[in-house]
Amino acid sequence: MTDRTWPWLRPRHHEDEHRRLLAEDPAESSSPRRQPRTPRAQPPPSSSVSSVGPSAPPNRRRWGRLVVGVAWIVAGAIALVYAARSGHLDRARAALKDEESWRRVTEHVNSFALLALEFRWLVVIPFLRVFVMICALMSALVAADRIFHFYVALYWRWVSRVDPKSKWRFEPLPEPGSVSAENVKDFPNVVVQLPMFNEKEVCQAIIDAACQLDWPKSRMMVQVLDDSTCAETRRRIEDKVFEHRERGVNVQHRTRTNRGGYKAGAMNDAMGDIEQFDHCAVFDADFDPAPDFLRRTVPYLTHNPKVGFVQARWVYSNGTESLLTRVQGISLNYHIRCEQYARHAAGLFFNFNGTAGVWRRKCIVDSGGWNCRTTVEDMDLSLRAYLRGWRFVFLDDVTCLNEIPAQYGAYRKQQHRWSCGPMQLWRQAIVDVWNAKDVPLAKKLYLNVFFFGTRMFATHLVSFFLYGCLIPICATAPEVAIPFWALVYMPLLITLSTVWFTPGGWVYFVPYVLYENAMMIVKTTAMCAGLLQWSNAHEWVVTAKLGKFVDKVAHSKVGQIVKTAVAKRVKKRNVYGKELVMGIFFLTCAAYGSAVNDMWQYGVFLLMQGCVFIAFGLDYVDSA
Repeated sequence: MTDRTWPWLRPRHHEDEHRRLLAEDPAESSSPRRQPRTPRAQPPPSSSVSSVGPSAPPNRRRWGRLVVGVAWIVAGAIALVYAARSGHLDRARAALKDEESWRRVTEHVNSFALLALEFRWLVVIPFLRVFVMICALMSALVAADRIFHFYVALYWRWVSRVDPKSKWRFEPLPEPGSVSAENVKDFPNVVVQLPMFNEKEVCQAIIDAACQLDWPKSRMMVQVLDDSTCAETRRRIEDKVFEHRERGVNVQHRTRTNRGGYKAGAMNDAMGDIEQFDHCAVFDADFDPAPDFLRRTVPYLTHNPKVGFVQARWVYSNGTESLLTRVQGISLNYHIRCEQYARHAAGLFFNFNGTAGVWRRKCIVDSGGWNCRTTVEDMDLSLRAYLRGWRFVFLDDVTCLNEIPAQYGAYRKQQHRWSCGPMQLWRQAIVDVWNAKDVPLAKKLYLNVFFFGTRMFATHLVSFFLYGCLIPICATAPEVAIPFWALVYMPLLITLSTVWFTPGGWVYFVPYVLYENAMMIVKTTAMCAGLLQWSNAHEWVVTAKLGKFVDKVAHSKVGQIVKTAVAKRVKKRNVYGKELVMGIFFLTCAAYGSAVNDMWQYGVFLLMQGCVFIAFGLDYVDSA
């Protein structure tokens, strides 16, 4: 069967690809009577542009037509409402000479309007009222989860003033200048694993940082797990590995011919090479551990046999670069400084953050090793280890510098992975949680009801349906009232408890709310993809990083070249249709609610949120 997709909806590059295949093998055509046309010759690509494969052209023209069409429909609807309310239709009626024709038209319109009003009162309004109450209850559950973690963190930090790590035994290692043949055995064997993929801007910096860790060279190995397909990245890694080998550091450069299992696959394949090591430190390519990182973390594993991993706190090198990175910093600070801290203090489950931590190798093996069944391999391994009785340590005073995604496209892909993976894991591990013998019932309930059910599931539903759907709709339907506590008090409480853990975060209170709401589509669709196992559920895209190299050479000629290249890349913006449609929807509801129903309290919020949605849809949030 031939492709009957409407031409204006079918991307041009798909049509050209189909013609190319037909030209190479006419037998592939399912319609032998139609001969393929010879494809038009294309100019050869420029040698200055590197490419690893065919890239689809942007769909700006198609989305532009959609947006223009929706805008015309909305404008027409608003014009009709205005004409009806201002009396223009009555004046038009008077201008008509044929009164009988106008009467018949009026009767048909009135009958249709009465039918629509009856359907609205009997079906739509009751449904919206029930839906509002369901979302309000879910909002209360989300707020209760936030209040619990906020209270626990507040109590341990500022009331009891007892450091949660004090319940774990810690004995400092010999000072760097006093290490000798007699006490070197006090240092366990540690392998530092550096998984990376095509991250040429930061690959050399993390190798330098790992090789400079203050640990006896005879008791440490740096293992570069390189899945890169970029020749330049491979060359830079090989040069840096050779440099440190010449300095006497035990560095292993491990490559693969495929990316099977992505990061989890690379780390699982490397387990056979590290059987003689006791612990595994893991750092992503954009992290920069301090030289004393191992000295401050490994002793918790040495002197506490039931501890499976030690997690350090993240800090950010570009947290004040733009409004986008500031908002990310607020969200990450709440997760790490409140949630992770509170869970550790209360003895509840918390997961490894994927990097800036040290695992006990025995714990990894006992829990089944790294697994690529989800896009959150760190949370997966943490949960399996927790269910087998292992315990974890979070160190709030040990920090590791890293880079926040500064580009909106990279941020979208990261949030898709982080929202999709927990639902994949919950779907596959919920039975194991209930059947775990070493976990008390109360902690099982916390895992299923609060950790997964509320934080990873209900939070996204409330954000999308309450703030993304019901509030705009209620601006056009004043008969449906959202409870004031769910509309004001709960969001205010949630937001205040979030910005509390970021110094000066209250200044960005409003942008944080608007930006988080603008991400509701990405997070909700990713959550559904993971829960329902959609085709994009296992999509894994490495977060793009510019690297600190730009900062180091900012005042040099090379730095100006790099900054110019970055600026050119930023100009090539994408268009995100879902965000644009949501922006038009919000602005329309704001205009209708304010002009027709005099609901200015909704109109101000909807206007601001609609403008932010438009900015996200046009990819104009990187430089804000």
